Amino acid sequence: MKLLASFAVFLIVFASPDRAREANRAYDRGDYETAEQIYRELLSEDPGNTRVLFNLGNTFAKQQKFDEAIEAFERFKRMTDNPQERSIADYNIGNLHTDREQWNEAIDQYRKALRQNPDDDDARYNYELARRMLQEEQQQQQQQQQQQGDGDSSQQNQSQQEQQQQQQQQQDESDSQDQQQQDQQQGGQGDQQSNEQHRPQDMEGQLSPEEAERMLNALESKEKDLLKEHLKQQVPPPPQNVKDW
Repeated sequence: MKLLASFAVFLIVFASPDRAREANRAYDRGDYETAEQIYRELLSEDPGNTRVLFNLGNTFAKQQKFDEAIEAFERFKRMTDNPQERSIADYNIGNLHTDREQWNEAIDQYRKALRQNPDDDDARYNYELARRMLQEEQQQQQQQQQQQGDGDSSQQNQSQQEQQQQQQQQQDESDSQDQQQQDQQQGGQGDQQSNEQHRPQDMEGQLSPEEAERMLNALESKEKDLLKEHLKQQVPPPPQNVKDW
């Protein structure tokens, strides 16, 4: 796509025509610093000379001094009542915004230029071109936002899945610990029951007082019988040759 961004330079009718021609020649050969210096000198001699001011704005634009150039063109517009001259200034300001890809501002300036001069084909061409560039930029921004949204959604889903897996793992570990603790408790209860089964039982807790007394009496009677038997064994038997009287 071709962008018409040329800057018109006015021929200057001035009291110092030689200096004016020198400035214009410097501008034409691309020596914008020299042209700027001469235009500044000429403008200081005649501050109301709109054509010197316009050409000074062009030297600013060629050197990419955008703010100075726009200020010079806006000042030029305030100093002239000629619609065609104002249209050229608006056109140049539009080109400055185009160089910065400031499409909304460029469209606005080209529209102003066409209002002042509807026959300006260059302004109309650049106006349509700036509109297309703005539409393409907006479409690219929408696509980037959509891609970013899809990426954020995918990342969010992945994060949720990882979080769910982590929670499930923690739950499994907790269940395993609970099961181990439950098994340990059941094993402790089984050992306690086994010990209780092998523990000697309390005899007194299972005998009534009458039964206990009978057992004691039986023991005493048995002890007496054993004592008698023992005494019998200690008394010697009578001699066999003793005669009876």
